[in-house]
Amino acid sequence: MAEAMKTEDCFAEPGDVECDFCTGRKHKAVQSCLVCLASYCKTHVKSHYQSPAFKRHKLVKASTGLQEKLCSKHDKLMEIYCRTDQTCICYLCMMDEHKTHDTADAAAERTEKQGQLKKVLRKSEQRLQEKEKKLHELKRNVNTVKRSAQSAVEDSERIFTELIRSIEKKRSEVTELIRDQEKTELSAAEELLEQLEQEITDLKRRNTELEQLSHTEDHIHFLQIFQSVCVPPGYKDTTSTTVQHLSFDEVRKSLSDLKVQFKEFCEKEFCKVKLPEIPKCKEDHEEPQLSSESERCGHSKIVVAVQMPSHPKPKTREDFLQWVTRLLQRTMSILTEKVHNVLKVS
Repeated sequence: MAEAMKTEDCFAEPGDVECDFCTGRKHKAVQSCLVCLASYCKTHVKSHYQSPAFKRHKLVKASTGLQEKLCSKHDKLMEIYCRTDQTCICYLCMMDEHKTHDTADAAAERTEKQGQLKKVLRKSEQRLQEKEKKLHELKRNVNTVKRSAQSAVEDSERIFTELIRSIEKKRSEVTELIRDQEKTELSAAEELLEQLEQEITDLKRRNTELEQLSHTEDHIHFLQIFQSVCVPPGYKDTTSTTVQHLSFDEVRKSLSDLKVQFKEFCEKEFCKVKLPEIPKCKEDHEEPQLSSESERCGHSKIVVAVQMPSHPKPKTREDFLQWVTRLLQRTMSILTEKVHNVLKVS
């Protein structure tokens, strides 16, 4: 009390409790009287220490909302807590409609509920730690997905750059499929990250409120908001949620097999065509025939067998280029479909 009296006199700033007895510019209140329901600066509070008339008055740290501590029915100070109705009442209420109820002194009830508040705070802190741990694991999984996807893209780049210029477009399509797979997983992960970060922010703010409430000296204020702040937030459980670890090993193997078999196809089949000795044949507009053996091999390996057309044989260099172009287009159509199926399974 003596230290409060020695505090340097100062005017009230925005957010400070003002003295109710100052005229003109208000001074900052240092204490509030629960009997007078008024707040006093260090000058005006002296009467409560010097006059015997105020001896039984109860002084607390300066606070606002003193009128809220009055019973709306009897206009008396609420100093009793009704456990039956879970509300603060005055002594007249206790003698009247609450006379058969389970009641207790507000300070005693505060002491009991203070212990309950500590348990709630411990649970809240534990939940915060779990969320932070989950956030750390989620970020680590996200990095793993990114590294795995990037590695798969680099492998596909290395393989496709060894192929001829006519299949560059297909290389880009496979890269896009991998990126789409990564984007799908990362989109879900980012959404969960955002949710966890928001929940952690809310829990930290709630912990601050609980901590502040645990240190307040205002019993009535404590009891009035105790129920509302102790209700746990209804967050969706994210402790079992995780980011799927994508493995692109099957994609890498399929693309490697594709490169080997496509090279073998070029070496074996293209050498059959010799421009200087093109035999004459009947005109026929038969398109190159393609058959795929990958259906019976599953998605772990891509095998494409291309059957060269027997008719018509190209007669000029221009005919040969057109013939090869059609063959490559049909071949890459099958290859792309198989790679796409592998990516979907992966």
